[in-house]
Amino acid sequence: MKKLSTIATRALLFIALGITSCSKSSTTPTPTPTPTPTGFTYKVDGGATITVDSANATLYTTGSHREMDVYAFKGGQQVLEFHFTPKTGTQSADPTLGVAALLTYIDSAPNSFDSQSGMINITTCDTTGNSIVGDFNFVGKQYPYTGTTTHTITEGHMVVTKLTHQ
Repeated sequence: MKKLSTIATRALLFIALGITSCSKSSTTPTPTPTPTPTGFTYKVDGGATITVDSANATLYTTGSHREMDVYAFKGGQQVLEFHFTPKTGTQSADPTLGVAALLTYIDSAPNSFDSQSGMINITTCDTTGNSIVGDFNFVGKQYPYTGTTTHTITEGHMVVTKLTHQ
């Protein structure tokens, strides 16, 4: 009888070891989240990176096509204003509204500098989900274009999530 009891104990021990060695791990690895682009930043004439305090966009239709205006603010003052076609891809910058993207830097009102060259590359244009993401750079000439003063805007990155539909 003692031999039967020892065999039964060993069998139970063997079964218990088999069950625990095949059990599923209770820890599930946490997936690494995809980074979300954040912020609205740029540099003026190679200086320090400037981060705007807020930005918003307006989507509207003129004639037969849609347009988007983006406004960026720092310290309560408007510092950037962009007018472009709301679609993904690269658009060249130009001082003529409606021909290409018109990008404007405002160092202090009324001193504005309209794009003479450069580009805006829209990587996300979700007008339903209110997300506009892109990169930009341009050389702006002071308006009116009678002088020679310019500013170079580089390393621009925008993320806009406040969008008004008109």
